[in-house]
Amino acid sequence: MHQLTIEQRAQTGSGISGDLAKHLYGRMLRGKVVVVCERPAGCMSATRKQWLRVCRQVQRERASTLNSTHLLELINALSRMHSLRFSAKPPGEELNADVSFATPGQLLAWAPACHTMYVTCGVTTEKLHLITAWMPKDGLVVIYGGWQS
Repeated sequence: MHQLTIEQRAQTGSGISGDLAKHLYGRMLRGKVVVVCERPAGCMSATRKQWLRVCRQVQRERASTLNSTHLLELINALSRMHSLRFSAKPPGEELNADVSFATPGQLLAWAPACHTMYVTCGVTTEKLHLITAWMPKDGLVVIYGGWQS
């Protein structure tokens, strides 16, 4: 599939939104992110809530560290984390979002140019191929639970 890296992830105890927020922390500097889901507004709300939880964990880590190099890294990460913009608007309407939430149907009309894509709902292989058409070769597609063929 377009020379992309595919990663399969299972749902954890904190749910998909909690795992997605933790995984997003490691991918936030790589570029735009798209989350493929059935209900974009609900998924964005749950993920944003978990994202704020991750922000608080990083703030606690920053408060407890004495290593100046690590402290600077955490300060820079927190700055980026607080400036991250989430959107559940249709992709064509919101171009400034760092993390966009959309249905497979919306993404078929607008193939996103993102570096990371999270697939949280059932998507056929053909649809996934079309949705990921504009992703760069070093892009990552994270699939929760597997996809339908």
